[in-house]
Amino acid sequence: MTHADHALPHALAHSPAIPKPSHAQLLGNLATRGEHNFGASLAMLPALAHTETWLSLTQLQAASLQKLMAQQDGWLAQWQGWLHSACQLSQANTVSKLLEQEVNLTLRAVQIMGQQAVDLATLQENLEVNYGYWASLHTPAVPAMQHDAD
Repeated sequence: MTHADHALPHALAHSPAIPKPSHAQLLGNLATRGEHNFGASLAMLPALAHTETWLSLTQLQAASLQKLMAQQDGWLAQWQGWLHSACQLSQANTVSKLLEQEVNLTLRAVQIMGQQAVDLATLQENLEVNYGYWASLHTPAVPAMQHDAD
């Protein structure tokens, strides 16, 4: 090891850490968004009598569906590539090559499934945030409560 190699762990140990949210915080954020969106949905009930509200909700849903369909197109392309690779397994001429190809194929399938899960979670979070914003735009303004100074 060189002198720089010894310094690296020491430097990393003393570098300022960026705080990362815990799993509980992330789940709490999810619950908070859901609670906020539920409240926003209730608050906007009077707006549901207006056609414009329904039209803009339909636009939000259509945009969400387009995003999901684009994700599915990508996933299908990835699985087609995976299937093409799977068909190449029979071309291995040694057991070691066959094993290498099978392991690579398995890892690729896990990677594709993992990316699909991440894509769906990202889409869900985006939908929650977008819906909350949309609902806030369609919530009637609540007049400020006046307190009598008796």
